[in-house]
Amino acid sequence: MGTTTRFHAIIAALAALGLAFGMGSAVAGDHEDIYQNEVADSTDLTSDDLSDRQLEAFLNAAGQVQDIRASYAEMLREAGDADERAELRQGAADDMETAIQFNGIDIETYRGIGYLYRNDDEVKRRLDRMASGM
Repeated sequence: MGTTTRFHAIIAALAALGLAFGMGSAVAGDHEDIYQNEVADSTDLTSDDLSDRQLEAFLNAAGQVQDIRASYAEMLREAGDADERAELRQGAADDMETAIQFNGIDIETYRGIGYLYRNDDEVKRRLDRMASGM
């Protein structure tokens, strides 16, 4: 993926944090529900707690999670019944969790960074600056 394309994918993923994620209540440690609750409702993390490496890992994971979400969207639209949709959502959640962990952060930190992106100007600035440099 080219630099410009990667940048746009990351920006789209970050924009989606404000629009599509965080539906319902996120329970820390409830990884099975990451498909519906990608962003925490609150966090103990602060901007000072986050290293650049964690933020880079978040950006990479967010791009991959956005790709996973998109790849499952069509299958979900075509799913025949509620059981099939539930199975697809679980598959998406498993793939998202794997992508996040593959990038070197845990689910709780990923969700916390998502929360801070929406609610902490410093974290938003840092992530936006990093994304523009990718």
